[in-house]
Amino acid sequence: MNSSDLKIKYVKEYWTGDSRDGSLVNGDGYHYYRMTSDGKILEAFECYETDDGTEVVSPLPEMINIHWKDDLGFEDMEDLDSVTESEFEHIKEVAAGKKT
Repeated sequence: MNSSDLKIKYVKEYWTGDSRDGSLVNGDGYHYYRMTSDGKILEAFECYETDDGTEVVSPLPEMINIHWKDDLGFEDMEDLDSVTESEFEHIKEVAAGKKT
């Protein structure tokens, strides 16, 4: 399969622990990914919500070009939940400071 045969997927995975920005300790949130259908991550963000409902989103540049299966060792994509492109774009806009 060559790269032109791959489709783009928008997915998220649940995480628990400390946030990337250090503001959330022992919390939970989601990692959002734009990836190819074979699992190569093209964009990645961490998202969590504060107690007052504010979304906090941080980019995860170290995840770009990482492969879900080959590099991270997952056997399948079952830990990922599909999201719409518009949900992913919303997260990206929050990260860019355009929405809260």
